[in-house]
Amino acid sequence: MQGAVTPEGGRRTRAALAEIPGFLDRLRVTPLQSIANTRDLSPGLPPGYLSPAASPDELLIQQRGRRRLPVTWSPDIEVRRNSSFHSIVRTPPKNTPSRLSPPKLGVTLRSTPRKRLLLGDTERVPFTPEKIDFSDISTPQKFKLTSPVKGTPPNKRSRIEKTWDKEIKGPIDTALKGLSPSQLIHIIKNITYKYPEVEEELRKDMPAPDLTPLEEKMSYLKCNIFKSLPTSRLTSKTDSPAYSRASTHLAAFKKCIVDQGKFLVESQHWESVIQYVFLAWSYVKATPVWDNQPHNNTRKQCFKALNNFCLTALKKGNFDPDFLADVQDKIQGLAADSEEVQSCLKYLQGQLKDF
Repeated sequence: MQGAVTPEGGRRTRAALAEIPGFLDRLRVTPLQSIANTRDLSPGLPPGYLSPAASPDELLIQQRGRRRLPVTWSPDIEVRRNSSFHSIVRTPPKNTPSRLSPPKLGVTLRSTPRKRLLLGDTERVPFTPEKIDFSDISTPQKFKLTSPVKGTPPNKRSRIEKTWDKEIKGPIDTALKGLSPSQLIHIIKNITYKYPEVEEELRKDMPAPDLTPLEEKMSYLKCNIFKSLPTSRLTSKTDSPAYSRASTHLAAFKKCIVDQGKFLVESQHWESVIQYVFLAWSYVKATPVWDNQPHNNTRKQCFKALNNFCLTALKKGNFDPDFLADVQDKIQGLAADSEEVQSCLKYLQGQLKDF
């Protein structure tokens, strides 16, 4: 809008625009003026605008005062009291903990009510020993280590470890059946040490080792070898696939032959060793002969082990000429199965010449 036309023919501004400089003077603020008392500069504000009065509920809360501990004892309150004691005495943690460091355990760990009841009213020892006054005589009695965790119970003797009555009420042979071979050897050794005449009687009446259990084990393992072979008539029982099926049983059979022979050699029953060699030789001879010659290595190793057992018995045993001649005849019949027996034959021929 344009301004109104005056009688002199000129133009003037509106009255509203003429009042603007007056408002600008009022809006000026002196920056150095201190605003110390705002209530004096604005007397029109109500007295409770800047500092409102407290409500009735707030006044009631202020009149209550500090909370007091209840008369009845509670485990939770006791733990809080102890935790406050620990927080005062404990060394404060570092201000800048590392992010990679594991979180530290709190002062008071949560535990079951049963463990909290075990604490009682005894005071705990602070974590830092430098806070304790050890100059006081009553300090050791004052701070007693009472761990809330139960200690390890004393070792109780099991029922198996209970002391049994050593008096044997049943027959002696029944009681000896429950002992191991090492225990029997130890008992007999102690008796012969106390009574030397008993040792002479035992040597006279000592029987030869029983080879029946050894033969039963060899027969069982040989049957397992033949059971593992294929039963079809159109399939060979001595080729490589058949050997792969029986290889595990052949290894078990070889181990049995060697272990039993070593057991008899260690017992130094030389005549029984030679009898075992002839008995085991027949079982090894009955095992299959495979088409592939490398598969017969187990068979050859068994013959070699038996020949070594026989040669050891002939060298260390004290035999008469008739027994050696009988052994020579039997070994000559085994020469067709293995060439290893030639060493035994040479030794026998040399022994028989000396008689």
